[in-house]
Amino acid sequence: MAKAKLTTRQKESRKINRKRAVRKWWQTTSRRALILGTTLGVLIFAGGSWWFWHSGKLEQVANNISGRFWQQTARMGFRVENVYLEGRKYTSINDINHALGIKIGEPIMALSLSDMRARLEAIPRVKYAEVARVLPDQLHVHIVERAPVAVWQNEGKLHLIDQDGVVMEYADPAQYKQLLLVVGEDAPGRTHDLINTLALEPELAKDVVAAQRIGERRWNIRFKNGVELKLPEKKPEEAWQNFARMDRENHVLSRAVTSIDMRLFDRIFIKTAPEVKPGKGSGGSET
Repeated sequence: MAKAKLTTRQKESRKINRKRAVRKWWQTTSRRALILGTTLGVLIFAGGSWWFWHSGKLEQVANNISGRFWQQTARMGFRVENVYLEGRKYTSINDINHALGIKIGEPIMALSLSDMRARLEAIPRVKYAEVARVLPDQLHVHIVERAPVAVWQNEGKLHLIDQDGVVMEYADPAQYKQLLLVVGEDAPGRTHDLINTLALEPELAKDVVAAQRIGERRWNIRFKNGVELKLPEKKPEEAWQNFARMDRENHVLSRAVTSIDMRLFDRIFIKTAPEVKPGKGSGGSET
């Protein structure tokens, strides 16, 4: 049986269909190859990056680049030439230099001010520090040192404490005999409040030499003449001001008094010194 001859139109149609099929195959193959190539590229890059990172090469390259950059800024004049320090009185200059860790001539822009500040504040005597760049070549350092406000007696030993209650082990209490003596296990953390209370009556506060913390609740105040004032647990500042007014009006501390008890809100107990008479025993009275 003879084959039917294709018309010209049929031939052209088949040719077009073959071209479409080839183009579709090529597009599909190319897309798959692209996906496969991209996947392999990502895997290779990730593996290479992992090796690059963990081998330390990446950090080394970054350090080299940043190092050259900072050196270039130093050559442009942005380098440490002058360091100004304010606020130092007791802190060792060697400790400060060690904390700063800088050298004259190094790039000033490469310095970490926050790190220097943290190292300065790690020095026991330094309470607070500020470090600032003054471009192009100055570094300004300001420190606030811890200052003792009282001498704390604990277990027979004397220690200096600052207003935050921090024990200053590195300072000698013998050099601060004029400071208030406080006694009690929790005294350091409560001394700042006590000093603020005493400051409400500064003239009277001049005669205070010691204060004892009682039961971690309240204070007993000791004056230069030995008189003891027992402050209440609640509103001690009000009781202190009331006593100051009473002393101004009646000169209580100038009388033969041993103690004044103000622990109760509505009354005051005053204990007088015993009178000693020839040939008789001593006695005392409390009102």
